[in-house]
Amino acid sequence: MKSKFTLFFFLTLLLQLDILFAQSNQSIDKPQRIILNLTENPATSIALTWRTINKFSNSEVRFTEATNWTDFLKSVQSLKTKIDSVKIDEVHYAFQYSVILKNLKPNTLYVYSVGHDSVWSEWNQFKTAEDKNAKFDFIYFGDPQVELIQHCSRLFREAYKTDAAAKFWLFVGDLTDKPNYDSLWGAFFFAVDFFSKVTPLVTVPGNHEYTKFGPGKTKTKEFTPLYRPHFTLPENGIKGMEEKSYYFDYQGARFIMLDGNERLDEQAKWMEPLLTNNPNKWTIVSMHQAIYSTGRTRDNKEIQKILLPLYNKYSVDLVLQGDDHTYGRTYKLRNGVRVNDNENGTVYIVSVSGPKQYTLNPKYKDLMVKMGEKTQLFQVITVDNNKLIFKSYTITGELFDSFELNKK
Repeated sequence: MKSKFTLFFFLTLLLQLDILFAQSNQSIDKPQRIILNLTENPATSIALTWRTINKFSNSEVRFTEATNWTDFLKSVQSLKTKIDSVKIDEVHYAFQYSVILKNLKPNTLYVYSVGHDSVWSEWNQFKTAEDKNAKFDFIYFGDPQVELIQHCSRLFREAYKTDAAAKFWLFVGDLTDKPNYDSLWGAFFFAVDFFSKVTPLVTVPGNHEYTKFGPGKTKTKEFTPLYRPHFTLPENGIKGMEEKSYYFDYQGARFIMLDGNERLDEQAKWMEPLLTNNPNKWTIVSMHQAIYSTGRTRDNKEIQKILLPLYNKYSVDLVLQGDDHTYGRTYKLRNGVRVNDNENGTVYIVSVSGPKQYTLNPKYKDLMVKMGEKTQLFQVITVDNNKLIFKSYTITGELFDSFELNKK
């Protein structure tokens, strides 16, 4: 009886190991962390990025215009990809694949699949932007940062349920807490689920996309080597800050994305011509660090000194920020003073999507229309010709704050 039990146990163990091996192999081969990113020309191009654990030199993307059935398969095109090896810990590497689909038709629905050999992702679809001013929505998120699977997944799903038609999701940094841990990037992609495959993401680095080394005040910052491989973002910023500082135009709005962690003087000089020669009706700037801080006892005087003169001079409409792990929305301001709705000015917003929350900083409360703490939020912003509509929602789907900006 004992020998039969031993044999049964051994065979069961072999079966379990075989299943585990098969699952491991499948996860190694199958494309992971698939993400769409906007390009500098979102009406005629889009970027795709994904990864595998093993290297597949024949990886490619297949794409074509969408149809109402599987007959799109007759017209599928294929493109080879750029391949980068990325060290994900002391021993292991992963392989990131990236490609930009170009010469697409504006306002057109496309299907795509990524993979290699006989291993392919499911077919997903995206729609290019219109090549003219037209109404659109996007969703803005403050810092997710911690407990991404447990407490951020719910928020992202509520955001998608609230506005599945949003053209893109905009993150203002601190996507993870410890950026050199590949497992945390995996948690971020788990939390955004399939949304990153069908809705393009645009991001700027927060302070938690940098790591600090050295003792005390002598610590130096280093940009994580895991950020850029996960995204394929515009490279039209200043040299050396590609994909961290960039801009794009979308259907009547200019979006300027800044990295507030370094070289801010240079970025300000780079940004001024974008503000001077701006054919768009609306201008939206995104950066992690807040101009008017609402969290703890922060006060970013150096950032104010560098950026406020430009925001005031060129009447930037919205500045979207994070970092403070609270919510704050100013009145429309010019030179730090409230102006009337029909006057030129800027609205500054700080928000937080993750569960890590700070206590409110009252320093700028006289400039604020609305403040909040201990609340996970996402924002749906609609740009509609002469009107911009802002709505902030809680994780339970309740309207938390809203306002409109109007132009002639």
